Amino acid sequence: MARNPQTPAQAEVTWPVVIFVYAVLFACCLFVGGLYYSTKDWAVHSEEELLQASVLHPLFNTEEHFAPEYWQPSMLQRDRLEALTFATHATAQALQTVGVPAFLESAGLIGWLRHNRSQLPWDSDGDLGILEADCVRAGASKESLRKAVGEDLVVLKFACACEEDCDGDNKRMVGRIAHPKTGVCIDIFAYAPVKSNRSWQQDQRYSGIEWWERVNDHADFTFPKDALLPLQKDIFAGAPMMLPANPREFLSWEYGSCLGSHVWPWRILLYSPSSETVAFALAAKGAVLVLGGAGADMLPAFLLILCSAAAVTFLRGGLTLIAVPGICVCEFLVVRMRPDLCRLPRLHFALIILALAVCTEGLRGCLEQLLCQVDDFYLHPRRPKSWTLCLLGTCWDF
Repeated sequence: MARNPQTPAQAEVTWPVVIFVYAVLFACCLFVGGLYYSTKDWAVHSEEELLQASVLHPLFNTEEHFAPEYWQPSMLQRDRLEALTFATHATAQALQTVGVPAFLESAGLIGWLRHNRSQLPWDSDGDLGILEADCVRAGASKESLRKAVGEDLVVLKFACACEEDCDGDNKRMVGRIAHPKTGVCIDIFAYAPVKSNRSWQQDQRYSGIEWWERVNDHADFTFPKDALLPLQKDIFAGAPMMLPANPREFLSWEYGSCLGSHVWPWRILLYSPSSETVAFALAAKGAVLVLGGAGADMLPAFLLILCSAAAVTFLRGGLTLIAVPGICVCEFLVVRMRPDLCRLPRLHFALIILALAVCTEGLRGCLEQLLCQVDDFYLHPRRPKSWTLCLLGTCWDF
């Protein structure tokens, strides 16, 4: 009796193909396992988890954002934000008392804009701005501000222009106020008309603009006056606060036009939830794989299903959405090299596309933010960007 001829798929299963398939499977398991073990000790997946985290959590930018003599490292982030809220409002009220209206700026203003008129959940210090002319006109001093804040706050430094602790970046801070019960700090910055226009501000598109700046700012934060003035009254973290005239415009000259949460770590960890559809697509394509192969040929399908299960079980939110596309790519390569493993290739491919589509939808905010940043920085920047190249002690700006 004549033997049944081998199918083309069976005939192509050579040792190089087998080695390649298992190398891909090993890489897939390594990718998922590495993602889990590299994040399991510190990843947080909701704002509530973040608020319950220690202020020493590695995700927080706590370095130098506190007064060491008063610092309470045992605090939770929720405690720090409560102290920051109190200190921000108390400092603003004290400045008003000495005749210097203060306004919200930097991270606090981003929190107002993006987080329902409240604090950034991961903020570590407070930021207020004043007009240099208001300060000079009022004759405000460190002593007068110390009397205004009373015993609730400690004035570490203050003047209309930086007079103490002015080394490096600290020169741009004309004042610094500490909350003695926690050690959190409020930084105060002065604003004034630019002393001389920058070369790029001579461009025709900027004709007629009156430029202002943050005094002594190392990043050269300059902006049109009408983005800041006249100041407006609003609510911040439940209490009245002065804000720039156009908060989004004002912030965009410092941070760029893309003011959404940074892709890593916040948008992926906190704001990219995985859905049940991802789990369904993974389970369905795993079932399709099981229908193919026999004996030892079940091992590739088993390993791929194991990786998928690990991605859904041990990872969460955006981390799952990152892991699944990697698994899908590995699975596509494996089935491409070993078509004998899957008897329903079209259905299997459709389920891979479904899984990728669901992950893309879940990561849409991340992709939009990345595209916005590329456009904002490289394609249509609000102002010229410069790059610094340093080699053998010599630096060039481009």
